[in-house]
Amino acid sequence: MVLEEKILFSSEEEAQGCVKIFRNLNISASLKTKVELESRVLYKAPFRALKGVFEEEIARIRDAGEEGFEEFVKAFEEGLQDLITERNYLEQTFISHKPGDHINTKLFNVLISDGEMPETEEDMEAFLREATVTQILGLNNLLDIDEEGMILTRTISPDDAVMSLFGDEIPPFREEALQKWEIIRSLEARQTYTYVVTTGPDVIYLEDLTELEEYFKKTDNEEETDKFFANLQVKQVLVGEILGIIQKDGRASKEHLMSEFIHKTLPIEDDKLSIDFHLSPAYIESVLNDMKKLGILKGKDSKLKLVI
Repeated sequence: MVLEEKILFSSEEEAQGCVKIFRNLNISASLKTKVELESRVLYKAPFRALKGVFEEEIARIRDAGEEGFEEFVKAFEEGLQDLITERNYLEQTFISHKPGDHINTKLFNVLISDGEMPETEEDMEAFLREATVTQILGLNNLLDIDEEGMILTRTISPDDAVMSLFGDEIPPFREEALQKWEIIRSLEARQTYTYVVTTGPDVIYLEDLTELEEYFKKTDNEEETDKFFANLQVKQVLVGEILGIIQKDGRASKEHLMSEFIHKTLPIEDDKLSIDFHLSPAYIESVLNDMKKLGILKGKDSKLKLVI
């Protein structure tokens, strides 16, 4: 049904909350879980080798001077800087802790002790920094864990620490460079979960969006929710215009309505904004079918009428 709307969430709890709000507003809604396989190229090697391959590729691209080389150099330089930052995080951890110390308490509290996510920007930065260091320590078998938290088991030279980065974050390395620096390239595959909230076509009846807007502000889902509100507005205007056309003459044929929105501009918001419709006859036919299912329209295709 084309009048229905879908909103994607990465959190099942947030998706369930969204469904609850729709139902409280007397709008039908359902929740389904979409499971997909995500595959990404992963590079892995000691820091000094990764730094070497980055610097070699940057120098080679600069020397070649091919068209558009600045973009590739910038991407490699940003990747190298991220790598150096992570290496420095590790070094600072080794300076401030000795083997046997408990480390990364913020991360442990959130992930293991079921604590709350950091609320301030400063706390979030510290949390993400700990997550980065923990990932590197885990790669190098430098961590143990007990009921109180994570324990640093030993230290190594930060330059010798194995680190990793995903291939989709940088331009591809040349095969000969990977072999020279003994960079391990693998394919990491894991399942991802997306929680899909699907409304019924009755979503076009929504008038007061306050509760939804307040709920969506609490979720980190701005792109999806912005799309929902934009699509809803367009569909409401579209349905309203169809009803107006039929009401004007008391009836209208499906063929006439299907051709009406191939190219049509309608002003909204007191003429401050307009919607340019470029909709196929097949799409409009689906809209009319949805409107019949909602009980808004009745009649044969040649004489569609409003249900009063």
